[in-house]
Amino acid sequence: MPLYEFRCEKCKRVMQCLCRMGTNGKGLVCPECGARRMRRIMSVFSARVAGGKASPALSGSSCSTCTSGNCAHCH
Repeated sequence: MPLYEFRCEKCKRVMQCLCRMGTNGKGLVCPECGARRMRRIMSVFSARVAGGKASPALSGSSCSTCTSGNCAHCH
């Protein structure tokens, strides 16, 4: 089963859930506010390339000038 990320439409909390393929968040409850409006979001992933090193462009790593952990300048 894949690990999906969901964001609460009410309080904006992001949570991870091990769900069946294609799950859209229906039936999930926000652990923060109890709302039932969860939306599946895109999440970062890591990929191995030749040589066994993770590609920074695919792993979501950031540069030293980024405060959010993921910006357009990092990649």
